[in-house]
Amino acid sequence: MDPLPLAMELMRCPSVTPQDAGAQKVLAAVLESLGFTCTHLPFEGDGGDPVDNLYARIGSGGPFLCFAGHTDVVPPGDAAAWCVPPFAPEVREGFLYGRGAEDMKAAIACMVAAVASIRD
Repeated sequence: MDPLPLAMELMRCPSVTPQDAGAQKVLAAVLESLGFTCTHLPFEGDGGDPVDNLYARIGSGGPFLCFAGHTDVVPPGDAAAWCVPPFAPEVREGFLYGRGAEDMKAAIACMVAAVASIRD
């Protein structure tokens, strides 16, 4: 599995905390296609807006492998200061640009690609 298309699809979701904007739905669909069971777990611990968490599990026994990440991003600030629109990712000269490229939507896509390669 090439992680780039998934990274770009996640980056198109304007998931500024606490809004998910569909990012976890995208991620759950891919994980479910790999055989995972996905559960959404709301977290309301700080008295603010609830934040949805995605828990994905496959199998019932060890050994265990755990990945942790987040699909939310901080506000992009002034969109004019970006070389690409923050939620319209682009690859330029081999580099991925857009909100979430570094923290951490691209990393999540790489985690999923790693799991997909183990499953193959």
